[in-house]
Order: sequence, then structure tokens, then C-alpha cells
Amino acid sequence: MSMLFMVKRNAKRLGVLTAMAVGPLMLAATPAFAATVYEGSDYAYNSGTTLYACDREQDGNGVYAEYWGSGSVHGTVWDGNGSSAGCGYATIGTLASFRVCEDDLGADTCSSRVYL
Repeated sequence: MSMLFMVKRNAKRLGVLTAMAVGPLMLAATPAFAATVYEGSDYAYNSGTTLYACDREQDGNGVYAEYWGSGSVHGTVWDGNGSSAGCGYATIGTLASFRVCEDDLGADTCSSRVYL
């Protein structure tokens, strides 16, 4: 056998072995894209499938994250302790988009939606 043939054969084997090792990893579920949105100092962010709503303004207005999931999934996550330390959170199965809103007088003031 020529040296060139052996090199090509070994390179082909390495390529097949690499595809066999990496292929299943590429098919595995990928984590959700993480994002943060703000409305003033209030914000909402996701960490995988957990969504957080955080009130950072001492103005007496409530803060919530509004979310949309797969199909007809739609809901809200409230920061129930006002501007005190800690955020409200919930685990959402499949999170497609969300925004943060301030529950103020009239129509609520909301950020743009972020799509994941």
C-alpha cells in the first residue's frame, strides 16, 4: 500500500468516528436562548425555561412578565413583593417570547417582546 492511500484511509476513518461521536450531541435538545428586557428599571429575564419578573422601582406600581409559549400558552409572572429584594418567577414549559410590564394607571406600560 502506498503511503498516500494509508493517509487518506485513516483520515476517512477519523471523519466517520468524529461524525459518530458528535452527531448525537447535535441532535440533543439545545437550551433556550437567554434574554433580558427592561421597562425603566424594572426587568424580566429567562434562564432556560424559568421566567423572572423584577420590580426595581419604589413607585407603588406592580411589575409582571407576560409570556407566550407554544400553541395557545399565554400567561403572566408577577413580582409579588414590590421593589423588595427578590423577583417573582415561574417555570414555563416552552417559552417563545416575553416582555415586562408595569401595572400603572391606564394601559400598562410594557417593553417590546423578546423572541427566543
